[in-house]
Amino acid sequence: MINSKNRIAIFALLIMSLSFALLGPCAASRTGIDPRRETEMGREAAAVIDRESKLVNDPKILERVNKIGQEIARVANEQRVEATYGSPEICRFDYKFKVIENEEINAFSLPGGHIYVNIGLLNYVKSDHELAAVLAHEIAHSAHHHMVYLLKEQSRMDGQIAIALLAGVLSKVDASNLSHLLIGAQLVKIARVSGYGQKAELDADSTAVHYMAAANYNPVACVTFLERLAHDSTMESSIPLGIIQTHPPTRLRIRNAMTQIEALGLPINRRAVVDSAKAVIETTVVNGAPIACVKLDENVLFEPAPIEGVITSEARAQEAASRVNEILQTMPKLHEIRIGADNRSVIVKGKQVLIVTNEDSMLLGKPAEEIAKNAADVIRKAVWRDFLASIY
Repeated sequence: MINSKNRIAIFALLIMSLSFALLGPCAASRTGIDPRRETEMGREAAAVIDRESKLVNDPKILERVNKIGQEIARVANEQRVEATYGSPEICRFDYKFKVIENEEINAFSLPGGHIYVNIGLLNYVKSDHELAAVLAHEIAHSAHHHMVYLLKEQSRMDGQIAIALLAGVLSKVDASNLSHLLIGAQLVKIARVSGYGQKAELDADSTAVHYMAAANYNPVACVTFLERLAHDSTMESSIPLGIIQTHPPTRLRIRNAMTQIEALGLPINRRAVVDSAKAVIETTVVNGAPIACVKLDENVLFEPAPIEGVITSEARAQEAASRVNEILQTMPKLHEIRIGADNRSVIVKGKQVLIVTNEDSMLLGKPAEEIAKNAADVIRKAVWRDFLASIY
């Protein structure tokens, strides 16, 4: 982690750069800051981060992050997305992606396209789509110039704090003493500018949805990632949530992301972007005979017997697993899962996903209705788990 003295130094660099940048007119940005100066500000701050952080050098990790990041960055550098905070003016930044050896779930960006991701976050995301959601969010902060816009607004509210901060850093005042000097004024400032954080986050979420869709990533991952963070922030967990623990995602951010996705005409299908439970086929032994076994979320869903001269156990299992996985993609409700009138078939959303035969009953030594009921219950458990993951 970056120590407090260097955090202050980074902030001072940005404030000082900002003060110089505001002296002259800006060619194209509502932030009032020359994009070249913005890039320089970010480069100076990134140098401090790089010195004080242990960066990951694993080529596989870096390749994954950079590949996804650059795909999103290309969109950000070409596609204008209107901003509700900051400025939508495109500055074709040279985006750089780095990974920090830190287990906290966190990512952040600096002006000019410097994006940092903690290794803890990489371990937390459930798919490349979710990683793309995080990177798109951070890219949006840079692309819409949120940092410099915020610094500009803060400097307008209280230029004296910036002056005191610069004076303290330049005269090498101890960081703890400097923090005491600023704390009274900062309490007032926090109350006055706390809304900026929320506005910037909502704009970054909205913009990320558009970037992801244009880069062929599923923006529903924005929703699943926020939902899981919201869930974990309310639970006792060993997961180091870092800054997220004190600033948990809100229903407002989740709803905002969903609204943006719906506006693009895209379906909200969480199973398409996370490694949700899927029906898989394993081999088991029943009454001394090897047969195929369909499992869903580690629970036995169906153990189909072979029908001599007609179809093998493996083929029946494959057929059942495919139908179950296909129907789960449609996000069925619990009341849409039932046993058919024949008491041997499982119906989901009006479609038969499997049927229990006399051969199955003979092999397992159970009535067809009992086997079908067990299969339906296993599907209900998977659907219920999906529902719980989406209620935040």
